[in-house]
Amino acid sequence: MKNIKFVDLLKFSDKDLKKLKLVFNSNWTYTPEGRPDCVREIFGEEKVYLDLLDLYKLGKVELVKKSTRLHDPKNKRFQNGEFAFCFIPYGDKDWLLVNAFEVLDDSKKLIEVNEEAMSDYEQYFGRLVISWKERNTRNVRMKNLENIKRLTVKTILEEPYNVVTEKFPGYQNIDISWEELNRVLKFKTWRTALENQKGVYLITDTNTGKRYVGSATSEKGMFLSRWETYAKNGHGNNELLVDLLEKETIEYVKKYFRYTILEFFSSSVEDKVIFERESWWKRILLTRNPDYGYNKN
Repeated sequence: MKNIKFVDLLKFSDKDLKKLKLVFNSNWTYTPEGRPDCVREIFGEEKVYLDLLDLYKLGKVELVKKSTRLHDPKNKRFQNGEFAFCFIPYGDKDWLLVNAFEVLDDSKKLIEVNEEAMSDYEQYFGRLVISWKERNTRNVRMKNLENIKRLTVKTILEEPYNVVTEKFPGYQNIDISWEELNRVLKFKTWRTALENQKGVYLITDTNTGKRYVGSATSEKGMFLSRWETYAKNGHGNNELLVDLLEKETIEYVKKYFRYTILEFFSSSVEDKVIFERESWWKRILLTRNPDYGYNKN
């Protein structure tokens, strides 16, 4: 990729090249009081440090793309009619392309754009990495065409960064949030491992300290089937967790629930063995006690 210039990938006329702008979006650190309203509107009240690459990896693709359209109308980083390519940090001096659009209305904090005009470049989102020596804590705009022409393509990933296959860490090393659960269930390595094992798993509510012990068996569809249900509805159809989500929302699960495996067995082990181990863990962890757990029986 050393000999490929970024502009070599563009299908722009000389006229449109003059409207080209590259925007390098740095990670954001704010005090709660200093966080701009437009950032609060997108990311909520709590986050004051935003690692854009981490959000992208977690599958928050549209959220990251939306963040690239933020600007201060009084100090505009976008102008109507521009064709913008937006990057986020990727390594020490590398940047990952995540968005491209034509600017339609720069008078708003979240600018209005025409993404269809740049649809030819969607194939590079999350895949195209360029090198640029300058790294700044601020958002940086590059509009000088001569500077843009000097940028080189470092690599084009085979798959978008947010869906790159991850190595399965081993059943004994799983400790993931609900958002991470949704992400890893897309990966073949994880799916293959989880669909072939039975066992006992633990869900921990980090807000209250309460726990839920569950089992994955042939009858219940192994780990993969059980955890897909949690990824879909947050409660896995377990009665006390259903009750919890009627009081709270799925946002509670996203924020506080973590998933791990207590014991795992091959698919040839009889289901009754798994049920016996599930009952043992419920007794040891006191999860049938409403003060400590979410197991009803």
